[in-house]
Amino acid sequence: MNRLRRRITLGGLSLAAGAGRSALAGSASGREPLVVWYSVEGAAGIRRAAESFTAATGVPVVVETPDGIPAKFQQAAAAGKGPDVCTAPHDRIGEWVAGGLMHAVNPSRAVFEDIDPLAWQGFEWRGRTWAYPYALDAVTLIYNKALVSQPPTTFEQVFELEQRLARQGRHALLWDYTNAYFTWPLMAAQGGYSFKRLPDGRYDPTDIGVDNAGARAGAELLARLLREGVMPVGAGYPEMEAAMAQGRVAMMINGPWAWVNLKRAGINFGVARIPAVGGQAARPFTGIRGFIINRATRQREVAVEFIEHCLLSQAGLRSIDQAEPLGAPASKAFYAELLARPDVGPKVAGIMASARDGVLTPCIPEMGRFWSSMKSSLTNLSESRQSPAEALAAAARRIREAS
Repeated sequence: MNRLRRRITLGGLSLAAGAGRSALAGSASGREPLVVWYSVEGAAGIRRAAESFTAATGVPVVVETPDGIPAKFQQAAAAGKGPDVCTAPHDRIGEWVAGGLMHAVNPSRAVFEDIDPLAWQGFEWRGRTWAYPYALDAVTLIYNKALVSQPPTTFEQVFELEQRLARQGRHALLWDYTNAYFTWPLMAAQGGYSFKRLPDGRYDPTDIGVDNAGARAGAELLARLLREGVMPVGAGYPEMEAAMAQGRVAMMINGPWAWVNLKRAGINFGVARIPAVGGQAARPFTGIRGFIINRATRQREVAVEFIEHCLLSQAGLRSIDQAEPLGAPASKAFYAELLARPDVGPKVAGIMASARDGVLTPCIPEMGRFWSSMKSSLTNLSESRQSPAEALAAAARRIREAS
């Protein structure tokens, strides 16, 4: 930080020129602010963390919270605009790298060694690293401790729990099952896959595994849950959240972003692995969140210093996590800190275990047609318009036809 302060004090900001993003209004210091895009919930944590950075460097930090950050970043960066630093999911980088929207990063040794290797994998593409990871995401089983003392480890136990809870007018489990992101752990458990990953890390968009035997086994399990009334037909994400908050459903498949509302509702909840399918561990999509640097920035060096020495510091991560739970931090040191806390340690461990069971979400543009095709097929399955085999065959056909 002192090194950056000297550069600023002695020579002004002599930084790598980008594609010419228009400067925002200056601050009282007269320096161009560093602009960061982050979620509404976590923005307060970024702002608190930035106070020490501004005090040390004189560079003001402006945190903005636009809706639909990934889509808006892509549009803005393509026009040479947008923030200097942006939060991003790893599965967008293939398209963004191809569009020349991001700077590759060269992390310091200290930062590199502190970040979990799995997190770095998410942002490696074409032999380079494209972001600074800060959190790992994977959906888990979230359960109400007042209704479930020991979370089920198999789906047969889920059906047994349903029988007990039904006598109380409650249900065992609900999730947004027409969204493949939440249903995929069941379909991947016995070998389903979206696109085949090759030994060199690339994906083959012509090798599609959404209708193989393993995927069908997961889809047939979903059909049984609906057929036997464990989950209602037509329910989606809002219904799931409301049912959990009101104690009408004991468990849901969701991610750490759901913790805030559960706490507000006064639910004492735990986190565990999603129950096994046919004796095989559920395999959710593992997502990595990271901080990327806009190719259009005029403040590349400042952005690196801000990310490495402020946002990824223990104090910075702590501030962000207090505003909005990170889930499983990519930082080994901060993960260990959270693990030692009895209030959040088991929850964070549950996410990390689920992330390690899972598979990285492919970072190729073809995933767009995967999501849309699976949405249609899972809707048809849930409404009994197609059998599981028919629904998945249709999904595979749509994906192939779109290529």
